[in-house]
Amino acid sequence: MDHGDAIRAAIGYEERIRELYAEAAREATDASAKALFTALGADEASHADYLKSRLAAWEASGNLELPPLGSKLPDPKRIEASIARAGREGAGEALGGEFGALGRALRAEEETSAFYRDMVATLSEASRPLFARFLEIEDGHTRIVRAELDLVSRSGHWFDVREFDLDD
Repeated sequence: MDHGDAIRAAIGYEERIRELYAEAAREATDASAKALFTALGADEASHADYLKSRLAAWEASGNLELPPLGSKLPDPKRIEASIARAGREGAGEALGGEFGALGRALRAEEETSAFYRDMVATLSEASRPLFARFLEIEDGHTRIVRAELDLVSRSGHWFDVREFDLDD
């Protein structure tokens, strides 16, 4: 896969996950869930826009230009710390289809991260920085979605660490 093909594929991943979040936000009945899905969708939309601009620049000049890529979401470690400070009070069963939407989001984020991980491992050295930054951001999204899913499911896990079991 060449650089242009990789960017086109990445745009597809970003647009699919943006649509997943847009649909989840439209269907959410819980205000917090709607806000989360809206924020994640906006971040994914900005990723697609960034990739489209990088593809256009690459096609026009043949040069790989990488202006800084930010994220509209806070650093995932800051989010994790905030959730931990808030404790588990208020955690409960997700309303409506939010639980299912979080599950679909987690699968999509994991798939997208796997794509970027593969691009970092297989593309030329010149192409890797673009995809490495996206991998970092998408892995952060995965942690955020997993934390929300753990919180609402009361699965006995918190950020993938087993906290309790009914047999404890």
